[in-house]
Amino acid sequence: MDLELKKSGKGSVLLFCLLSFVAGGINGFLGTGGGIIFVYMLSLLTKNDKKDNFATTLCAVIPISIISLFAYSKGGNIDTDMIKTLIPSAILGGALGGFLTDKIKTKYLSICFSALVIYSGVCMVM
Repeated sequence: MDLELKKSGKGSVLLFCLLSFVAGGINGFLGTGGGIIFVYMLSLLTKNDKKDNFATTLCAVIPISIISLFAYSKGGNIDTDMIKTLIPSAILGGALGGFLTDKIKTKYLSICFSALVIYSGVCMVM
């Protein structure tokens, strides 16, 4: 699949790069959140299907998260005991979620994604 922006031109490519930079920065700064920006960015600027946008976002967030992990680790901010507990269940959940994405209609995935974003925002404010 080739990157096909909804509007062609240098301005669209520049906006795409700028939003990617912001998404990476937010992901590194907060430890999460860049993926949300990537999904919205891809939905607004590309002709991709939403399921493709979710998958593409995962591919973008993995290297960003690895780089951020090294920065956090250098500062001694990683609880390795907690990671050992979280990783096995998170891997199983990720595999299940990836499997279910192909089984669920895009409309319902969008509703789930929106609900998660709203819930996360409310939890952060509280």
